[in-house]
Amino acid sequence: MPSTALAYVQLLAGALLLSTGSVAIKASGLSAPALAGWRALVIVAFLALAVRPARACYDRRLLPAALAHGVTTLLFMWGNKLTTAATAIFLQYTAPIYLLLLGPLVLKEPVARCDFAYVGLLLLGMVLLLLHPPAARASAPDPLLGGIIAALCGVTWACTTLTMRGLARDPVAGFQRTIASIIVANLVLAFGLLPAYGLADGLPAARDLGIAAYMGVFQLGLSFILITLGLRRVNALDGALILLIEPVVNPLWVWLVHDEVPGVWGFAGGALILLGTGSRIIANARRAQA
Repeated sequence: MPSTALAYVQLLAGALLLSTGSVAIKASGLSAPALAGWRALVIVAFLALAVRPARACYDRRLLPAALAHGVTTLLFMWGNKLTTAATAIFLQYTAPIYLLLLGPLVLKEPVARCDFAYVGLLLLGMVLLLLHPPAARASAPDPLLGGIIAALCGVTWACTTLTMRGLARDPVAGFQRTIASIIVANLVLAFGLLPAYGLADGLPAARDLGIAAYMGVFQLGLSFILITLGLRRVNALDGALILLIEPVVNPLWVWLVHDEVPGVWGFAGGALILLGTGSRIIANARRAQA
C-alpha cells in the first residue's frame, strides 16, 4: 500500500478507535475515578513499552501538559457517566473557543477576524446543549450536571492542546516528549485514584478490568500512535477533517450498544459545533495555501 494511502487508513483507524471511548465508559460498572485509574495504569504500561521515551524527555516542562491531560481525562469520563455521549463529546469540541483566547497569549499565534464567526457557531451550539439537556435515563442519570462537567472538559482540552503543542514544537524529540507527558499524567492518575477508588472494594470484576484494558491499549494508546503516524504523511486539512469522524461516530456507537438517543437539541447543538469546527479547519487551510 502506498505511504499516503496507508496514512489515511491509519488516521481513519485511529479516529474510529478513539470514538469508542463513550460506549466503553458507559459499559463499565466502575465509577469515573476508578475507571480512570485502571485505564491510566494500562496506558502507562502500553506507552512505556511501545514508545519508550528517552529519560531526557522527562523534565518539569512536561507538568502543565500532564496536569491538563489528567484533568481532561477525569472530566470526560465523569461527564460521560452523567449525560449522553453526544453532549459530552460535542461540548469537549468547544475547545477552539478557549484556544482563540489563549493561543495569542501562550503560543503567540494570531487570531483572524473570521475566527470569531466560527466561535459564534460553537457558542450557540454550547448554549443549545446546556440549556436543553436531554431527559435522564439509565445511561445518562444527571444530564444537566454532566453537561456542565463536559463544558469544563472543553476548557481543559484546550489547555491540553496548547501545552502539548508547545512540547511537540521540539524539532528533535517532540513526539517522545508528548508521549512522556501522557505517561506522567496517567502515572499521577493511577497512583492518585486507584488506592481510594479502584481498590476500595478489592479488585473489580473481570469485565470491568477488560474494559479498562481495552481503553488503555486500543481506544487511547494505539489510536494516539496511529493518528500521530498518519498526520506525518497527509496535509493538515485532510488530517483534521478525518479526525472529525470521532465526534460523529462516538454517539452512534452508544446508540447501537446502549440505545441512547441524543434528542433534537443534542443533534442541533452538535451540528453547529461540528459546522463551526469544520469551517474553521477549511478556512485555516485556505489561508495557509494563500
